[in-house]
Amino acid sequence: MNSAIRLHTKEHIATIEHYKQALSLLSWDAKTSAPPNSQKQHATIQGTLSKELYLLQTDPAFAKELQQLQEQNLSQLQQKQVQHYWNIYQKLSAVPLEDYYQFSVLKASTHALWSQAREQNEFKLVEDNLQQLIHMHKRFAEYRNPHLAPYEQLLEEYEPDVSSETIDSLFQQIKDAILPLLTKIKRSSVTHDTSFLNKPFSIENQQKLGKHLLTAIGYNFKSGQIGTTAHPFSAGIHPQDARLAVRYDEHNVKLAAFMFLHEGGHSIYNQQISSDLLDTGLGAYTSMGLHESQSLFWERIIGKHEGFWRNHAHLFKELEPAIYGDISFETLYFALNEVTPSLIRLQADDLTYLLHIIIRYELERDLFADKLRVSDLPSAWNAKYKAYLGIKPETDRDGVLQDGHWYGGTFGYFPSYNLGFIYAAQLREAVIKDNPDFDEIISSQNLSLIADWQKQHIHQYGKLKTPREILTNLSIGRIDAQPLINYLKKKYEGLYKL
Repeated sequence: MNSAIRLHTKEHIATIEHYKQALSLLSWDAKTSAPPNSQKQHATIQGTLSKELYLLQTDPAFAKELQQLQEQNLSQLQQKQVQHYWNIYQKLSAVPLEDYYQFSVLKASTHALWSQAREQNEFKLVEDNLQQLIHMHKRFAEYRNPHLAPYEQLLEEYEPDVSSETIDSLFQQIKDAILPLLTKIKRSSVTHDTSFLNKPFSIENQQKLGKHLLTAIGYNFKSGQIGTTAHPFSAGIHPQDARLAVRYDEHNVKLAAFMFLHEGGHSIYNQQISSDLLDTGLGAYTSMGLHESQSLFWERIIGKHEGFWRNHAHLFKELEPAIYGDISFETLYFALNEVTPSLIRLQADDLTYLLHIIIRYELERDLFADKLRVSDLPSAWNAKYKAYLGIKPETDRDGVLQDGHWYGGTFGYFPSYNLGFIYAAQLREAVIKDNPDFDEIISSQNLSLIADWQKQHIHQYGKLKTPREILTNLSIGRIDAQPLINYLKKKYEGLYKL
């Protein structure tokens, strides 16, 4: 057999990728602009395409070629391709086709039902479907590896190098540092009237603000699109089509502003993956934790930096002068960084955000360990919010129904947000090492230097490098929460004069 991957195999891989891209487009449409009456048929179509994708990825002839190629002298890219698709083959072929099809339909229909349940503020509408999703995940885990716990297998899907044991340790370290800091902040005498952020800010002007912020951080509108959705997300269909969708609240401009930065960070990662990796299977993010590190880097490291808002605070005054005309920069900057426990993860400050994620992680871990029943999920959610944040949701909409992840079949994802924040702080130190004038770069509006650094060291490689390889190449080493803790303590002790 030739040392290079055969043309037939290349075409087969490209076809697989095209099905994935088509499914991403369907998912984008379903979540942003599809009419309500189309949801059932959308779910059926997604199920059909997913079935065809399953057949392509588990094709016996394709699998045989992958086995043979593992013994050949291949380039690095080809080796990664073969290993990538072989791993997929092993996972998928262990699952019966009919089960896989049913699961694909169930995911799409449950996500649509979640939107209805959220609108009606009634968890019970989606409770049975959620139970079915968890049951099917457990069944798939049994098919694949009966010796590895289902939740560990789910974590591997998003962050292969990090186990629940490591996550437990990292998250405990964060809790031990953040909870006492929150207590000190609560006792601080530093305060500003920040109620202006909740005054009407038109949706049209929020869109203008968002487009300006996306332009500032380097989002390429010729390779992207902005949509509106109930729950913000980004869709990396391929490097030339990286879309994002946000949610607007006329009385919460802060929500949209940071959503644009967060989803924009995801999309910049997708756009800066090397075009050489298109249709190879490797033209995507290397792990969800590292992907979240890029969105959180732009949203929270850059987007909450004083220098960033020195350059962009004028937008508030220009867009809504009646409200922001007399607001000082110091008050606006404080308002954008204020620490206030809230029920909604997307509105959370840097400190309480970490606790929002820990709550979700602990709940889904317990669901899969059979320590928590789905029917008890709302009360367990509320109890943890009371214990960690001192507040309790009054409705399912603000509680267990606020995120769409679980209702789209996505479990094991939530820890990636905190892992991403941890990575972001470690990468911040790496950027500063290469660019000691980091603060001046942000203040000078020359953010392309930061985006170029990310492309050079992270984005361009797609799946060619693992998170561990990226950290090692940057002389960072293993994942470590201490840089994040140090960063947050220094920032918020200064902001609140502790």
